[in-house]
Amino acid sequence: MKYLLLLVFLMVQFGVFAVPNGTLCLTFDDRFLDQWIKADEIFKKYDARATFFISGKIDDQTLAALKRLQDGGHSIGLHALNHAKMPGYVKKHGMTAYTGNEIMPQLEICRKNAITIRAFAYPYSQRDPDTDRELFKNFDFLRTNCNAVKSADVTLDKADGCFVRNVQKKQLFYGFPASGNFKLNEVKAAMKRAAEENAVLVFYAHNITEKPGKSHHIAYFQLIQILEYAKELQMRISGMNEL
Repeated sequence: MKYLLLLVFLMVQFGVFAVPNGTLCLTFDDRFLDQWIKADEIFKKYDARATFFISGKIDDQTLAALKRLQDGGHSIGLHALNHAKMPGYVKKHGMTAYTGNEIMPQLEICRKNAITIRAFAYPYSQRDPDTDRELFKNFDFLRTNCNAVKSADVTLDKADGCFVRNVQKKQLFYGFPASGNFKLNEVKAAMKRAAEENAVLVFYAHNITEKPGKSHHIAYFQLIQILEYAKELQMRISGMNEL
């Protein structure tokens, strides 16, 4: 019995029985490649990995930047070649046309160049069940915004649909815009709930800037506040490829 208790003590000390504390997924959209790479030093400091959803043509210069981010442990996702709103495009041109014109040109060049792609972020967060089914043919994870599961008068920590406790093989995530002049206390309360429930919580922004400003951008000091609190909660900060 004495040796058994000692063994249990050592396993706890070395994290074998560590209590999970949730996962924070920080995601960034469009093609602010230089700024994303510049911020990598901050991510490294906090042992954090993010997901970068690229829109536009993936030329040689873009490909080199994506490889650099991937080599740094981050996940790369797609955000459509022309950032076209999927449901409206499909209604006008058909599902095959959207996949062929908006997704495959990006996906094929990534596959040819060993860029691992598992996730897609909806342009303008516009989606429906039909587009989900189509995209799940090529992606494991989809991201939209939280509007469908969070009303304006409900704080994020009360929006149950934003917290994913058991990630499925094919999973839709409802992300929260942790950008612009977001309320830090609201974000922290949601992070605390995710940690307590061992849930995945997704935030999204676009650019990473010196000062807060545009609604879809996050300033360095805001990003650091989120990362520091995640570390305080002992949350895992991972890219979607790691889920």
